[in-house]
Amino acid sequence: MFSKSILASVFLLASMATQTHAHAMPSPALGVVGRAVTRNDVQRPSTQSPCGSIDIASNLDKSTAVPVEQDGSVMLNFTNFNPGADGSRKVSVLVDPTGTGQKFVAANVTTNGDPAPKTDGSDQVKISLPTGMKCTGGKTGTLCLLSVKSTAGFGACSVVSQASTTSESGSGSGSESSVTSPAATKSAAAPASTSTKKPCNSKRQRRAVGTRAPRAMRRGLHENPVFAA
Repeated sequence: MFSKSILASVFLLASMATQTHAHAMPSPALGVVGRAVTRNDVQRPSTQSPCGSIDIASNLDKSTAVPVEQDGSVMLNFTNFNPGADGSRKVSVLVDPTGTGQKFVAANVTTNGDPAPKTDGSDQVKISLPTGMKCTGGKTGTLCLLSVKSTAGFGACSVVSQASTTSESGSGSGSESSVTSPAATKSAAAPASTSTKKPCNSKRQRRAVGTRAPRAMRRGLHENPVFAA
């Protein structure tokens, strides 16, 4: 009897240990660098600890960041290490645009995973950031932090990176200058064409005035009887 009770306790503890260490998480994940995620990396995100036991400040900049698409969507892999509901790949997601873990709001999951997978594996989960959200976290000022949690309560955080809009604003200022340039050129050229006509008219007037007097004088001399003789 004693040995049977011991064996039963051992099996119970083993079962509890299996449920404690598992069961699903996103990839890439905060704090996991240069390798695939494993069972031991799984966290239990909560309101007090949205990334589990992983320190956000020391891991944000060095973690692999997933790019945010132009439409504000993000694709993540969510991997389970146990089959069934305990290894659910169906998730809910919070996003913090500051990357500090202090200002999470709900994100929209547009493509979700299997809530009760029959085997271990991965699903691609598609997440949509709130409209108009700008990621400002990290040294680059372009990072957002996601807290991803399965329906079984397992998960972890992931880092996403939003493209900078500097090049877009630069192209706008360039096109503006190209619009105003022709107008400035036209207005500057107008006085030049007007000033070139005036000297020409003045010259003709001087020439006309200078030739009238000698012609009249010559006609007067020939008509005078004194000079005619």
